[in-house]
Amino acid sequence: MKENIDLNRFREFGDIITDTFVVIRQNFKPLFKSYIVICGLFLVADILISTVVNTNKGDSALLTPMGFLELIFDFVNYTALLLTTLSYLTLYKEKGNNPPDVVEVWGYFRCFFTQIVMSIALFIGFFLCVVPFVYLSVVFALITPIMVIENGNLEYSFKKAFKMINSNWWFTFGIMLLVTVIILMVMLVLMLPPMIIYGGGQWLTGKSLDGTAGVLQAITVNLCQLLWVIPTISSALIYFSLIEEKEGNSLINRIKMFGKNNTGTDQASSEQY
Repeated sequence: MKENIDLNRFREFGDIITDTFVVIRQNFKPLFKSYIVICGLFLVADILISTVVNTNKGDSALLTPMGFLELIFDFVNYTALLLTTLSYLTLYKEKGNNPPDVVEVWGYFRCFFTQIVMSIALFIGFFLCVVPFVYLSVVFALITPIMVIENGNLEYSFKKAFKMINSNWWFTFGIMLLVTVIILMVMLVLMLPPMIIYGGGQWLTGKSLDGTAGVLQAITVNLCQLLWVIPTISSALIYFSLIEEKEGNSLINRIKMFGKNNTGTDQASSEQY
């Protein structure tokens, strides 16, 4: 049986992309079970609110109280997904590359309100200027992993993220850009069936199907939010890779543990450095 992937090692650009999908493949069931249990309520609420907004005729639907509420739940749902994934990966590492259960992930779930504030700050930064938004989005990609994995406060995580990014900005930006493009392409493919059903239904019946289209769009768009688990895992792998490159924690720990096993069984990873 193939060993579970080791998160805490140095990876090149292509390795991070490849191992992101390896992590998903090996942990699909326990990871998404944790998400459904912890974040399911946010997802259902977001779908219901989005349905109301999408079926509300008029271009100003997003300017209504329900539209504003939808925006809030989008933030909450994304934040819950982000923190659930990072909490899962942190516990996965602490348990020796073994999947944690839902109760353990829920007990580790933290930084919720701080992450919401950070998301709002990034959202505001986008409207103020594109260049700071692009730069800060790469920095923010590491702040949350540092907060969750190292249990650091916002100030410590912010400073450490800038320090880690200092000579690795383009490396991190390239990975996050490629992963985002992959997500957008998958979302486009997933959005095609509702568009075909909507257009084909109107053509066959000669009637407006705006209500049906609104429901299909709300369900599809909100389920597509699950795809953001991909860049979250990538950001965690970037963090582990940069930490391993700069501090060599994994190698140091293995050296310290060498010869301490009384059972004679080598429990260190078989990876070579």
